[in-house]
Amino acid sequence: MARKIDEHKIARIKEAIMQTIVENGIEATTIAMIAKKAGVSGGYLYRTYAGKQDLLNELYYEKVNSLYKELEFLLALNQTSIKPLIESFVQNRVIYFLNEPIASKFFYQLLHNENFLASEEIKLKSAELMQNIKNIGLKSGEIAKSTTVYQLHYHLLVYAVDYINFTRKNIFGEQEVSMDDVKKLTENILKVLK
Repeated sequence: MARKIDEHKIARIKEAIMQTIVENGIEATTIAMIAKKAGVSGGYLYRTYAGKQDLLNELYYEKVNSLYKELEFLLALNQTSIKPLIESFVQNRVIYFLNEPIASKFFYQLLHNENFLASEEIKLKSAELMQNIKNIGLKSGEIAKSTTVYQLHYHLLVYAVDYINFTRKNIFGEQEVSMDDVKKLTENILKVLK
């Protein structure tokens, strides 16, 4: 008989890995650190996940999948122009950072971890979604024919997250991230894609 999964413990584990990684970095974070912060035993963690990478993969998949669902929804609302889609998506990244700073910083670290590889499912879904957005941008004249799906993916999914985290703490010191950044980011993305 399969063991019943305690959803409250799983939620605590996911919160703990995000906090621990934000505080210590991905490589320095251990299963023991995660278990201690989550208030569970290391054995429980290993019964639920094969290891730290398995847990990271699940969190990454959940986050990316939610981003794709968001983009699909915005795409359904905006079939003639990509500007409202980009603006809404960027606004949601800023709001997410302001409301969920730990989760936002965690996702930033995942995006920049060279040991992490996206699954084929994620790659295919991303390519299809970006192509659909590109097609609308080509028809509306907002995207140049020379813009690749890869470039669109970076500027839409990664650039805003990078900008927000760089603005937050950079060589010039701490700076506030605000809703004023939405317009600037949207304009920058549209310029690059054109």
